[in-house]
Amino acid sequence: MGALATPIALIVLAGVVGAIAVPMRPRVLVGLVIAVVLVVGLAAVGWHQPAEAIGPTATVERRAIERLVVASGTIEPEDLVEVRSKVSGIVQRFHVAASDRVTAGQVVAEIDRETLEAAVREARATVHEAELERDLAAIELGRRQKVFAEGVEAREVLDRAHTDSARAGAHVERARATLDRLEQELAWATITAPIDGVVLERELNPGAAVASVAAVTGGTVLMTIADISALHLKGVVDENEIGRVRVGQEARIRTEAFPDRSFPGRVRKIAPIGTRKNNVTSFDVEVTVLEGVDVLSPRMSADADIIAEVHDGALVVPEAALLYQGDDVAVEVVEPGTGRRVARRSVGVGISNADRMEILDGLAEGEVVRLQ
Repeated sequence: MGALATPIALIVLAGVVGAIAVPMRPRVLVGLVIAVVLVVGLAAVGWHQPAEAIGPTATVERRAIERLVVASGTIEPEDLVEVRSKVSGIVQRFHVAASDRVTAGQVVAEIDRETLEAAVREARATVHEAELERDLAAIELGRRQKVFAEGVEAREVLDRAHTDSARAGAHVERARATLDRLEQELAWATITAPIDGVVLERELNPGAAVASVAAVTGGTVLMTIADISALHLKGVVDENEIGRVRVGQEARIRTEAFPDRSFPGRVRKIAPIGTRKNNVTSFDVEVTVLEGVDVLSPRMSADADIIAEVHDGALVVPEAALLYQGDDVAVEVVEPGTGRRVARRSVGVGISNADRMEILDGLAEGEVVRLQ
């Protein structure tokens, strides 16, 4: 409407001029003059619409910005042991359940001992029998040696007696070895905790059949015990980012269980070789949990924001202010004093963090940019 005000005023003014040139009644002339004045006044003060708003803006500020590398994974205990039986059999009883604390050497389960005890008794009898045969062979050897000394026995008979005595002694050793093995298996039927810790899992119940660790499958897992006095995040980092990660860098650990809290950590290990899966290579990284081990639990999903680089006092704008045109990056700067007009300007960018970007050149602190 404002754009039409001036032409209308000019038309009316032209009409007045024409009216003046042509004889006219005084009352009509006064009316035309008043109309011209109203049109010009409205054009000047009432018919100008404000310029279109430019939308949300942000002020260029100076602050610290970090380059973060994210390692995604799970919280793991320092020591975790899957307890397996060294003998096959039936679980007679469990002495602990999930969440119970245990100490190294504490009895946690027992395998049925009846069959093992019978085998031990049989082995002891075999040892006793072998010892009797050994003693008898020794007596026979002594007799043959005496007869041979008297010149009555042939050398061949004496040699055979020596062999029989030695064989009987070997039978004793073999029988004792078998007894030792069976007694050891009987001792293994009492299963103890290998470390101090907490029972994380125990899925079996008494009466379940278990295979020994010597089985092809590696044996049946009776329970899992972990030392949770120290925790770490075991995560993966994409190969494009692993070059920025160093042992000793600080990190902030985030979990879904505690969305409003982060836990300090430090990078302690980087795998020397990557793992390739679905044509993507990643590297395992371990981040020690420095605080919060009393709150976090093993196997929690977590991300570690590894602080790879920090720039103090950098010029920073929201990522939403940037315009990308190929390799060029630009922003729209609000012209000072107008609040209505913007000018496009190329900028150089540095590191980014979440929704913030470092500006290396092209902007000054305090300038206002439009958000896209």
